Amino acid sequence: MMVPLFFATVVACKPAATDAPAVAAGPPPAAVQAPAANPDEGVVAAWNGGQLTYGDVKKDIAMELTKLEADYLTNRYDTEMGAVDEQLNQALIEAEAKSRSMEATALLKAEVEDKAQAPTESEIQELYNANARKLRGKTLEEVRPDIERAVKQQKQSERYQAYVTELRTKYGAVVQLPYPNLPRIPVSVDDDPSQGNADAPVTIIQFAEFQCPYCGRARESIEEVQKNYEGKVRFVFRDFPLGFHDRAVPAAIAANCAEPQGKYWQFHDALMSNQRALEEADLQRVARDTQLDMDKWETCRKDPAVEAEIRKDMDDGNKAGVSGTPAFFVNGVFLNGALPYERFKAVIDRELANKG
Repeated sequence: MMVPLFFATVVACKPAATDAPAVAAGPPPAAVQAPAANPDEGVVAAWNGGQLTYGDVKKDIAMELTKLEADYLTNRYDTEMGAVDEQLNQALIEAEAKSRSMEATALLKAEVEDKAQAPTESEIQELYNANARKLRGKTLEEVRPDIERAVKQQKQSERYQAYVTELRTKYGAVVQLPYPNLPRIPVSVDDDPSQGNADAPVTIIQFAEFQCPYCGRARESIEEVQKNYEGKVRFVFRDFPLGFHDRAVPAAIAANCAEPQGKYWQFHDALMSNQRALEEADLQRVARDTQLDMDKWETCRKDPAVEAEIRKDMDDGNKAGVSGTPAFFVNGVFLNGALPYERFKAVIDRELANKG
């Protein structure tokens, strides 16, 4: 099915990229030895009077190399899983079509195109409003055919996914592609707010902030993890407010100051559920709604130590290679962005199997 023209695939809030400075090429070194049997001992640069080993260089970029390796393995897995899904779905569609004595195209028309609901006026208006800036002043009527087509494609895509899920259940399909054994990045839970048993075999550390919409979307996957792995997963929230979100730090301070009164998670959930309401009046309203002692809460917000703790979270995140939100570490395995529940499940299941 076609992906709607108006939908992006970004799953994380990230600062704008900056151009890397050009590096001038210098003359080759006088002599460079071939790497030794142990790569960390191999000489990678030499000059009259000195040399650099790979170990000398690696110690400064170890975290970057770990992330690159994790990114490669994850991207490879995504590519492989995409191929598995596509070919499995096609095989099931053909099997079902054969069982019903019809062509696969006819089956898809009957089960997907014909059963996908028609776009409603409110859905058309909502998509138009969401893309008004990109449309550069064009009226709804001017772009209505394109928007209707995009909504229709989205509904057909959703119906297609629902239908192939039905077929997988009917035919007892099981995907057995193993999740890669990703390198681990050491990250401390610090003393940040957590949910779940401290002795749980799996710890998920999230670096996130309240103004990033992808952090809000990620909450759905986390809640499903907590429901399905109760007692097996501990969830830790660490602050990582991005510089271009002006209300991220005040919101983080407000939430952290609910912690001494045992109301952190109520405050956290209230902010995540309405990320456009982070102005001072909004924070005050949430504080009252969660029945905080307002005097203690206000005193806490003025304490420099609270913001210092948030900055420490950011420093730890930077050291671990976090560059956008949300970022997750599942027993040290890095997962980037507002990912679906299935991605967390694959990593958690592997962790639990290894510990079993």
